[in-house]
Amino acid sequence: MCEFCDIVQGKEQAETLFEDEDILAVLHLKPAYPGQIIIFTKEHHTIIEQVPDPVVQNIFKVANKLSTVLFETLNIQGTNIIVQNGTAAGQTIPHFSVNIIPRSENDGLNFQWATKQLSKDEMETALLELKAHTEGIHPDMFQKQKKTIEVKTEEPKPVKLDSKKEDYLIRQIIRIPRV
Repeated sequence: MCEFCDIVQGKEQAETLFEDEDILAVLHLKPAYPGQIIIFTKEHHTIIEQVPDPVVQNIFKVANKLSTVLFETLNIQGTNIIVQNGTAAGQTIPHFSVNIIPRSENDGLNFQWATKQLSKDEMETALLELKAHTEGIHPDMFQKQKKTIEVKTEEPKPVKLDSKKEDYLIRQIIRIPRV
């Protein structure tokens, strides 16, 4: 049985941060950095290509929100949001997941890779092959979720900026990559 499926079935303990009918987000048991979160599907899917489009969409929406939580609570300067899709990509548990790794400057983690110098012919061949196989992808082919409209009946209240809000805005500016 799969470790993530064991967590979903309650056979293994995990610190749950978020859960809905399709996904579970937990603190990683063997983190690369304190606060690392792993999000995975409740239904067993080995790789992303097997996961239904609405579930993939939901996972990345939740990843975005949890990344924000990490910034606001752990005083970090960045996050890596990583999908290891297949064993060649470093996937060790055969269950689709997304890792959110908190990052701080000089944290000792290195996700840099050396770029390859490809010839113009190699680049053009790759481009032609990819274009030939991506022409059939259209937005209409993706499974759509039903959209709900929320109607608010109250008048909006004026927002007062306090020091916490100002700190939040400053932290958001600090997150923007410098060129």
